[in-house]
Amino acid sequence: MYISIERNNRGALEIEINALNKLIQNTILMRSNSDLKNVGNIEVLTDLYQDNLLYVLIKIDLKDKTELLDETQINKTVEEIIVKTLSIKPKNIAVAYKR
Repeated sequence: MYISIERNNRGALEIEINALNKLIQNTILMRSNSDLKNVGNIEVLTDLYQDNLLYVLIKIDLKDKTELLDETQINKTVEEIIVKTLSIKPKNIAVAYKR
């Protein structure tokens, strides 16, 4: 998969957000050490602001609402893939659970 990454005339990154969201989603599904049998759906939302500030929100739909996933592992995995892909560190990675 190719992700279009460019810098505009102000020096800010311009990337294809849908491709980045799909990359993060697939990375979580492939690399997570957590039990993914409990996961129904994963939705990723990202915002990239002018100063190359990247915010990531991961919405996870759980089948069994009493069991939660290892959020530190998810954060570590997502941060690692973003740094490797974009060479910037995300400002914030949040995990939310849907009901």
